[in-house]
Amino acid sequence: MATKKTAKKPAKKTAKKTARKTASQVVVVNMIPRSLSGEANQDSEPTITVNPANPLQIAASAFTPDPGRGNFAPIYTSNDGGNTWTLKSIVPSSAADGSATADITVAFSSASNKLYAGIIRLPFPGNKTRLNILRTDNFQSGTAMKVLVDRTGQGVDQPYVAATTANGKDRIYVGDNDFNSTPNTATIDQTMDGGKKTKPPFTSVRIESRATSGQDGPPVRPAIHSDGTVYAAFHSWRTFNGSTGAGTADVVVVRDDNGGTGTKKFQALVDPADNKVGVRVVQNTKFNFNGFLGLQRTGGDVALAVDPTNSANVWVAYNDDQGTNYVLHVLRSTNRGLTWSTDVRTIVNALNPALAVNAAGTVALLYQQLTGTGANQRWVTNFETTTNGTTWKSITLATTPANSPAKIFDPYLGDYEHLTAAGNDFYGVFCANNTPSKTNFPQGVTYQRNADFTKQILLDVDNKTPVDVSIDPFFFKVTSP
Repeated sequence: MATKKTAKKPAKKTAKKTARKTASQVVVVNMIPRSLSGEANQDSEPTITVNPANPLQIAASAFTPDPGRGNFAPIYTSNDGGNTWTLKSIVPSSAADGSATADITVAFSSASNKLYAGIIRLPFPGNKTRLNILRTDNFQSGTAMKVLVDRTGQGVDQPYVAATTANGKDRIYVGDNDFNSTPNTATIDQTMDGGKKTKPPFTSVRIESRATSGQDGPPVRPAIHSDGTVYAAFHSWRTFNGSTGAGTADVVVVRDDNGGTGTKKFQALVDPADNKVGVRVVQNTKFNFNGFLGLQRTGGDVALAVDPTNSANVWVAYNDDQGTNYVLHVLRSTNRGLTWSTDVRTIVNALNPALAVNAAGTVALLYQQLTGTGANQRWVTNFETTTNGTTWKSITLATTPANSPAKIFDPYLGDYEHLTAAGNDFYGVFCANNTPSKTNFPQGVTYQRNADFTKQILLDVDNKTPVDVSIDPFFFKVTSP
């Protein structure tokens, strides 16, 4: 590079102009509204969805209780592309159980403006988790979401909702770990008409074809392509020690070429090694369901994304235990999941992977990595992109203290965070320590809640009284150049 002394002014101007043109624009927003500046909850485990019909409309979720402590938990809503956020308490819950939900994920359909949610509803009757699948025709209203599915039985874990619109009807796919189907618990609950005025019919599709150790792992992740291809990835448990929490698992991908219709749902992929449904992307990975990385529990994260420009291109991320490290891996398939690459990205002591592919075919990876030692440990939240699977560009969104605040419950940051794309832009959400420090957010940050960045303290609604540090959800948007 030319030194300042020898560089010519025109060259410097040209270089600056080019840099501005090619740099991505990054927006990071603390989502807690100003009216809730006094809250200090562990608002962890977030998801986000952008309305494809109107990207200014965004909904998100976290373990956030109703501010009024009523019988409906809130979702986060934005009508200005994520710059500002409000809470709408429209998710069925229970005041006696904290006015929140357990697991919750949200997804807009692709054309109908309807918002869907999959939740573990409180309370748990008979100590068995309760699945609800929900819908609202207007996410901005204060009207309670309509219950489409209400199931208890032996319990259901970690519902993860995806939605699309095909032939004028909303197709809903909820990946979940359904103990009503023990020992093969990996399930897709689906409907081909989620917008039906009366309760739409849902079918439970069991996607595990192999013998398990007694159950599959919690994450079951669907991914939809507009051509009717639907993938799902899950953590297929081969062994599990209930005393220690240690086990081995395969990461399995299944595919349906007809949107989940027909008689052989999610059976398009067959593993050539054992001729069973579902290709084993990797086999016999180690996990510890009682393990921890910092204050965050581990156990085998899984993420999945399909390229909207080509349904043959699909990406998987997963974690495994390697000695004392918890290692994040990213792999790709270019032939509709038939065969898979070796690692195209490997990150030590990172978790909560989320994947998305934009309209240009650019792949994005979001994750949180534990760095440092002892009291100096930090959670670093990184966003990376690649166009070829080989070269990755990284943006650090946050670097926050890992040992503060104290943990209230598991999971500390969440068993997952979330990333999605609308057009060429990426939208995401993560949870982190909310200390108002500019050095904690290298791309800058906007706080809705009252905060003093000079003194690095949170302030109550009166903008005077100090508030304890806690875990908050943070929205971000990366606008491609």
